Amino acid sequence: MNAQSLFASAAINIGLALITIFLFSILKKQPSNAPIYYSRRLSHRHPIPSHHHHHNWCCSTLLRFLPSVSWIPQAFRVSEDEILHTSGLDALVVIRLFKFGSFFLLLLLLL
Repeated sequence: MNAQSLFASAAINIGLALITIFLFSILKKQPSNAPIYYSRRLSHRHPIPSHHHHHNWCCSTLLRFLPSVSWIPQAFRVSEDEILHTSGLDALVVIRLFKFGSFFLLLLLLL
């Protein structure tokens, strides 16, 4: 494998990852997607987080369509008990698999 192929592959994968994060951060704010992102909270009748930080209707509506990465630091700080309580066992297992895969990749890269 030559360096150009590796660079092209990395650029494509990083670009797709950024597009996915961009779309996630916009779609999560839309009220019509609440049953997708907050299904467990809705089924237990817990309030869902509001993404409207301004009282002005125009500003709050426009802010829903701006991407935000403020959820990323919060995702690293959440405990497994919180994940289990708010999202269920399926989400916890997926996150544990992701953590294991990340750790395994780091281990392979260091060897």
